[in-house]
Amino acid sequence: MKRFASILIILFLLIAGNAYPEGEISIEKSVVRIVNNSQRGIWYAPWDSFSVEKSSGSGFVINGNLIMTNAHVVSDARMLIIYLYNDPTPYEARVTAIGHDCDLALIEPVDSQLLQDIPVVTFDELPDLRSTVETYGYPEGGERISSTKGVISRIEMRKYVHSGIDYHLSIQTDAAINPGNSGGPVVQNGKVVGVAFQAISSLNNVGYFIPTEVIEHFLTDVQDNTYDGYPEIGVRTVNMENPSIREKYGMNEDETGIMVETIFSGSSSDGYLYEGDIILAVEGQTVANDGTIVLNGIRLDFEVLLDRKQAGEQAFLSILRNGENIQISIPLYKYETIQRTANIYDRLPRYYIYAGLVFIPLNRESLKTYGKDWVAEADKNLFYECMYKPFEESSKVKTEPVILLRRLDHQVNANMAFYKNLVVEKVNGRSIDRLEDLIDAIETNEEDFHVLEFGYFSRFNVIDRKKSEEAHKDILKKYGVKVDRRL
Repeated sequence: MKRFASILIILFLLIAGNAYPEGEISIEKSVVRIVNNSQRGIWYAPWDSFSVEKSSGSGFVINGNLIMTNAHVVSDARMLIIYLYNDPTPYEARVTAIGHDCDLALIEPVDSQLLQDIPVVTFDELPDLRSTVETYGYPEGGERISSTKGVISRIEMRKYVHSGIDYHLSIQTDAAINPGNSGGPVVQNGKVVGVAFQAISSLNNVGYFIPTEVIEHFLTDVQDNTYDGYPEIGVRTVNMENPSIREKYGMNEDETGIMVETIFSGSSSDGYLYEGDIILAVEGQTVANDGTIVLNGIRLDFEVLLDRKQAGEQAFLSILRNGENIQISIPLYKYETIQRTANIYDRLPRYYIYAGLVFIPLNRESLKTYGKDWVAEADKNLFYECMYKPFEESSKVKTEPVILLRRLDHQVNANMAFYKNLVVEKVNGRSIDRLEDLIDAIETNEEDFHVLEFGYFSRFNVIDRKKSEEAHKDILKKYGVKVDRRL
């Protein structure tokens, strides 16, 4: 009887030992829980900040004593705490690299020896459609690791919610990706094929992860300890699916492509491409009339090929220009002008206060001062200036549009006709291209009055210079503003 019982125990141990393949056990040990104590500035009161908030996410150990996670897991961090697998001890960590455009980040423990015995993950290539993956992480702030399995249902270029403007390759799966899962590894055959990062609240059982192609781009970028970000080609294109438009622009029956409609001033394409050019191929890949290419048997937007480039590298295009087929190369760089349309992290707002008038740069964060429904509620002139003008009138865009956000009420400014959400065009006759221009125009003025001219409808205001200077310190003290500027 004892011998029979011993055999049963041995069989049980063998079965238990095979319940988790060795690769899966290693993956679990590589996954960490991240707690972020973060703090953001208040754009409506730019001299102040919100209270510290606590949130949690996941990450996993990679080569170099580093932990990979999502940028949104560690953004605006004041203190980062990590917890290793099956270890309740909190350890302090810090951000070493962060890419808000691709929602990826690297952090390292303050204790440089902490990860020396932790298994390091290995990466694999793009997984196949309809193949199975498993996500690992600490959903909903739980203290125990969990995993969920799902099937890959779609591979496509998709907007990354963290930045709000960037489109990169993403993979859709029905594996559960909940708050707290963000930054955790997505695994197939014991290797990491992605990083869990976002879901759609309106859909059930739909989550997305960042594929290794994007991860590799990020890791290559940060090798010099500086993150440059994704370059932009800087054009708006039109599909050529209409036979008449193809005929008008001299395309042969066997040619396909897309037409360049607009070149953004100062972008990578400025001086290399022209309106009316037909892009026939990118990096040797034929571009279809709907702007897609075939990659690994999957039809994707042609931008996926440009996404493989680092800032400063060349993009090779075949184009049709005035009926002639030519080959060109374009050096790719980040298009800084459109960054104001993105969400801002890890930076407190720039501002300047004078005589109770609060000036800040116009960007997406300043538009958010209109509330949660800011897209609908924001002043339409400001919305156009920030979100559309960089694309519609790129040659007329300011380096940093400045707005008069609001006023801190005081007798010296009480009778101003216009004092809220106005683009500042000129101050004392000087054109304003950025916040420093406005400050200099005010502080170097020796006339009796300051004249502020605003964009749209030729609005303007005049304030008494001497009375403003006398009231300035009193206003700051009254409203609890310690310093009148942050640049």
